[in-house]
Amino acid sequence: MTDEKVYPTGLTEKEAIEINEGLKWGTRIYGAIAVFAHILAYILTPWLQ
Repeated sequence: MTDEKVYPTGLTEKEAIEINEGLKWGTRIYGAIAVFAHILAYILTPWLQ
């Protein structure tokens, strides 16, 4: 048996860190798309200027 701690979620620390990294990248990509969409909406919407 390994000495890795399993948290109440059933994940080891290594697995939890791996999932966390994926979630962080997903959030960054989603945020970048949202910022881009808001900039496009501002540029292309005449009543906001």
